[in-house]
Amino acid sequence: MNDKNLHLGSDIFCKALVDAGMDAMFGIPGGVVLPLYDKLNQYGHKIRHILPRQEQGGGFAADGYARATGKVGVSLGTSGPGATNLMTSIANSMMDSVPTVYITGQVVEEFIGTDAFQETDVIGMTMPIVKHSYLVNKAKEIPRIVKEAFHLASTGRPGPVHIDLVKDVWFQEEPYDENPEMDLPGYNPIPETCTDRDIQKFDKILERDDIRPVIIAGHGVEISKAQKELVAFAEKHNIPVVSTLLGMGNFPQGHKNWIGMIGMHGDAVANYAIHNSNLIIGIGCRFDDRITGKLDTFIKGKTFVHIEIDPSEIGKIVPTELPLPGDIKEVLTRADQLLSDHKTLYTNWWSQIAEWKKEYGFLDFTINKEARPGFLSQPRIVDMISRITNGEAIVAGDVGRNQMWLSRFYRFKHPNSHLSSGGLGSMGYGVPAAMGAKVGCPEREVWSISGDGGFMMNVQELATLAEYKIPVKMCIMEDGVLGMVRQWQNLLFKGNISHSEFKNPDFVKLSEAFGIPAWRASTYEEAEAAIHAARKVDGPTLITFMVDPEEHVYPMVPPNTALGDQALCDADLLKDKSHKYKQDDLLQGHT
Repeated sequence: MNDKNLHLGSDIFCKALVDAGMDAMFGIPGGVVLPLYDKLNQYGHKIRHILPRQEQGGGFAADGYARATGKVGVSLGTSGPGATNLMTSIANSMMDSVPTVYITGQVVEEFIGTDAFQETDVIGMTMPIVKHSYLVNKAKEIPRIVKEAFHLASTGRPGPVHIDLVKDVWFQEEPYDENPEMDLPGYNPIPETCTDRDIQKFDKILERDDIRPVIIAGHGVEISKAQKELVAFAEKHNIPVVSTLLGMGNFPQGHKNWIGMIGMHGDAVANYAIHNSNLIIGIGCRFDDRITGKLDTFIKGKTFVHIEIDPSEIGKIVPTELPLPGDIKEVLTRADQLLSDHKTLYTNWWSQIAEWKKEYGFLDFTINKEARPGFLSQPRIVDMISRITNGEAIVAGDVGRNQMWLSRFYRFKHPNSHLSSGGLGSMGYGVPAAMGAKVGCPEREVWSISGDGGFMMNVQELATLAEYKIPVKMCIMEDGVLGMVRQWQNLLFKGNISHSEFKNPDFVKLSEAFGIPAWRASTYEEAEAAIHAARKVDGPTLITFMVDPEEHVYPMVPPNTALGDQALCDADLLKDKSHKYKQDDLLQGHT
């Protein structure tokens, strides 16, 4: 290059990422992105590059980074298998509205469509699972596209954006545009905003006779940073609050208005409250099947108010009498100014909730009985970690029984602290997500909690944690089974345990082979000692807890049944004399 104003496309891309605010990337080099990596080291003072051991691990790490920091997470893979390995991570970010940018390389432009080596139609594959997907074939477009990608990912309802770059662009020479103008015709991050008059209609609904209101607080509260506004709203109107799985940590769990997590494996009190409520106020939630149970029963006799930034979600699942589209923080702020005070209402409703708390227990082990002798109990281990860390940690769950117990028995004191693959339910999420969270929040204590099945799905990231000395504290609930699958086989398939059992490696030796200190706990004394010891290590650690494979998660709302028909123990499902659970209906559901 003779002209100092010209830059290679690879250099332009690095500059654009820095200008977009990216400070960390999880990526794996390969043939078509090697020219980019040839430049990347020059930006090491501004870009921290982490080399995961598999692209899915890198994608989950970017997802965890984004959830913990609120910033855009970035992951990169080469063409072909590098790109296809990212698909699960991309879908995960899309389902849970996580601001992420996924970058892939593509073959030389003239080879596209020829089945060239490591060519795949990644644009076609990602289109259904991203907010937007770009194919870049001109270096001069890179600054604009990168700026747009980060803007799209982080505004409105967040989500993943995909950038696919043909190999040619790395070698093209262009001047660098430091302030490109975005070209996003038709994109409106907040397409609809409710009026003050719309909000004022809420007063009449709240003052109807015999109203039994409940707020369902979802992940959107965290995205909007509306935690304080939600607390003020609940207190002003004296309304009980339940959290969705992804909403955990968005409402103080010691607050008098909080009554637990809703859903298939939510708290009994929360599920009974929703079932018997006649006014549901959805705030930043999408009324997915995991919280509604049998939909026609969920809807019957209820009035719905929905505060949501994405108008396409309003009315999609439940009939909505009062739609309040807009940014949650802004809508709740206006509501505080416009609505009357209802602190003295709903006393009979609160009395009923108090009776349920007394009968079914609340925030305790009334329903979740102790594990069998010789085994540790998963919820009690989660409770132990919660108490020792004082609820201050970021904790990434995996998927299965461990996920449900983490969400219910860890007492999160802060938002952006509970990382979980909610919509997609992807096993293998926990460890890499925790890794990304720790990279983004080095000042926070970070744990991962996985079942042994989920842990093995991204076990290779032990090498990444060890190499970069990322101090994630890993927990494995070791029982030698796919826990949630086994529970369904036990309870719904007459105990036919089909291919859900397996043999594990020695996790302590495996961890130590990577240079990571590890402990095995078979008693609660050993468990407590291991947790304290792990916290003292300045680096990654691992604890494997020997837990009961027969310990089932309760409550359980079987598929195609109502929240009010939740099973509270094995006997409810196996020996129920009322036949409220019909086997044919149960088998139509999914874990």
